[in-house]
Amino acid sequence: MDIWGIGPRLAISGVLSFIAALIIGPELEHFGYCFAPRSIASAMGIALVIVGFYFWLDSVRLMATRFKSGILITEGAYRLVRNPMYTGFIVFIVPGLSLILNNSLIILSSIVMLLVFKMSIYKEEQYLKQQFGVAYHDYMSKVKQIIPFIW
Repeated sequence: MDIWGIGPRLAISGVLSFIAALIIGPELEHFGYCFAPRSIASAMGIALVIVGFYFWLDSVRLMATRFKSGILITEGAYRLVRNPMYTGFIVFIVPGLSLILNNSLIILSSIVMLLVFKMSIYKEEQYLKQQFGVAYHDYMSKVKQIIPFIW
């Protein structure tokens, strides 16, 4: 297992579905958000993108400084979810962009990435269980896989 994990597969699926939503979205204007005024939706979107960037940046920082040490990372964003890089994009950034751009089809990118993640994460988690044993099992029992704050 390398530092990239399933990231490349997730990125490709996300980018392709995001591009498709951007192309198709304007053609289907009735898919626009109606639940909030545009300014509120944009503000909510910006807030989600900021939170998403925190998850992503903090996990990149920790991976860059601690991956080679061979120690299980359980601090920073890893206290909230086991996969904060993926969480940043799937749960926060892409839905935030959907609100900012007023394009509900972009949410499909999050759904596609979540499905790819769920289908691909098994191998990565098996490696981590083998590498860290009881410590990783304990971590799994305390920390959500990708969607934080939902118990």
